[in-house]
Amino acid sequence: MNRYSFAFFLPPAVACFKRLMALILALSVVACGSKSDSEVEAVSVDSSVTPDSFLTYINVTEEAGTLAYAQAYYRAVDPNDTRTTLEDWKSVNGFDQGDVTHTVFRDTKDLGYGRDMYARSDDQGNISFYVDNYVVVLQPGNSSNYGPLNLDAAIAQDRERVIGSNAIEFSPIDENDPASKKVLKFYTYGPPDGQGQQARLTSANLDGRGTKFMPDMCLVCHGGSLYPLDENGDFRVQTLESAKPNLLDVDTFEFEDTQGYSLEDQQAPLKQINQWVHQIYQTIENRSDDDLGKWSSSHALDIAQGHYGNGFTSDEYNGDYVPVGWQTNADRPAAVESLYLEVVQPYCIGCHAIRGTAAGERQLELVNGQPLSVANAINFSSYEKFISYNDRIIEYVYRRGIMPLTLRGYEKFWEYPESVPSTLASFLSGFDVFDENRNVVEPGRPYARIGSDRTQPSPVALSGSASLFADRYRWQIINAPVGAQVTLSSSSSENTVLTTDTDGEYQIQLTVVNGDGVSSSDIMNVTVDSRDDHPSTLTFVDDIRPILGSNDLSQCSSCHSDSIGGRQGITLYYDDSSPTLYRDVKARANFDIPEESLLLTKPTGNYHGGGVQLDRSDFTDEQSYQTLLAWIRAGAPCGDDVSFCDE
Repeated sequence: MNRYSFAFFLPPAVACFKRLMALILALSVVACGSKSDSEVEAVSVDSSVTPDSFLTYINVTEEAGTLAYAQAYYRAVDPNDTRTTLEDWKSVNGFDQGDVTHTVFRDTKDLGYGRDMYARSDDQGNISFYVDNYVVVLQPGNSSNYGPLNLDAAIAQDRERVIGSNAIEFSPIDENDPASKKVLKFYTYGPPDGQGQQARLTSANLDGRGTKFMPDMCLVCHGGSLYPLDENGDFRVQTLESAKPNLLDVDTFEFEDTQGYSLEDQQAPLKQINQWVHQIYQTIENRSDDDLGKWSSSHALDIAQGHYGNGFTSDEYNGDYVPVGWQTNADRPAAVESLYLEVVQPYCIGCHAIRGTAAGERQLELVNGQPLSVANAINFSSYEKFISYNDRIIEYVYRRGIMPLTLRGYEKFWEYPESVPSTLASFLSGFDVFDENRNVVEPGRPYARIGSDRTQPSPVALSGSASLFADRYRWQIINAPVGAQVTLSSSSSENTVLTTDTDGEYQIQLTVVNGDGVSSSDIMNVTVDSRDDHPSTLTFVDDIRPILGSNDLSQCSSCHSDSIGGRQGITLYYDDSSPTLYRDVKARANFDIPEESLLLTKPTGNYHGGGVQLDRSDFTDEQSYQTLLAWIRAGAPCGDDVSFCDE
């Protein structure tokens, strides 16, 4: 019996009987309710005091997560509206022609659904998958809805328990040109209606944490990049090309211990699906080497082969495979392989292995005497790459709670804080997220965030929007020049404005408190200087565009230009020929935490295929950095040039 089964300690007959009775009871309870499964309301979650960033990106264009974005996506992947129902999609992809691979399981670290999955490949190299998702609702919004009963419903193919279906196809980007480049396309369908039809959806509530739009909720786990729409409001080719399939991590699935549905019975179809995933990786890998924006698939190819042996010679999935970059050597911690198998493999690598670009692989640094593509560290292909994210791991996993990226994965990760979370923490330098007994703490504690120190004229806008899990705010002026007439517009709001008549050094403290009375404070030093040469209102047209086109960032245009970058798969253009220039640049701004904007972290860090372009140790580069930062803090206004600002 699979190790994740809730009936692990029960004799098989007793376990089967108990699950059957529970299923009958659950179906009876739901059937007596006034709402169908598709109408069950999600649990209300206060995102300010509870981690609630699942299936969402950290930095995205403002168009993402909207109905318009979803509609533009479906126009791109189904321009002739031939896939508006699941039955139509299956017909287009030949599922009525036989030769279909079929498997049933419950995923325990994705969405917790009972998965009834079907897949096929045709003689044109097109590969398609769809899965019916089964959920037995025990209590609206409760995690118990995502347990083993969903597997029973999937095996029984109880259509009343289908909450929806997802479909993926790897097919030509141009439907009228079978020879055009193939891309991964995603479709979400609702539950069956009275006639058994499943209509295509632009949004869905997949995990009980609120409605999210297509394709965001799919691409976020499939290595996609949510670029802004083009000047016509259409999806860019680079957005469509960015998505990849996930390898099926068999060790995180639950199977039934009955004939036909056991792990042993499911090994063959699971292997076939993973071979098709591997085939898609190879197709992407074989694209032009001149395409710098192309995904670097070498690590994902290695993992796929590693789980089944070189050439897929094994019939069974080997969950103990450790890539070379994670194997023990003299320069790595003794337990590095355990870190991979217990933490990285089940919780990280499925998404991270399908990220990173060819450009990133070209930026090499010596790490322990060996050349390493640090710029492509996001794919976690080695321990050194993974640990280079040390501080971000602490921030994203332990403080913010936005990783693992799925709610079920998050719940599984934090099920026993003294286990997986503590194992990972033991490898992180400077780790400090403990309670008073030095136990690793699950996200939910407040953290005050006020931003970096700054110099500017009065008035000074201050924001606490980057604070975590805050219920109340308190602003205080701790130090000010003697005799200064200084005020804060509000002492208890998320945002405030400091106004003063005196230049000098000011020290501001923000304290945030959560609903349990736990507090956290942060201090910022503000230098008020009426002589500061930054304009009072920075705009993209007058202040930012000149920086991007100047010698400060002259190397950007070597890749980020319409004539070069467009061919190389790089979307962000730093030249005046692009009418979407402002929106492209603004999409790289993080307004909650301006210092974490991609517009700043990319050119100043090594996690960038183009290397460091703004050296903050250089006076001129630092001035440019501060101008970019101040512009983002001000909300990234565009200006009055209609060629860029006609939004």
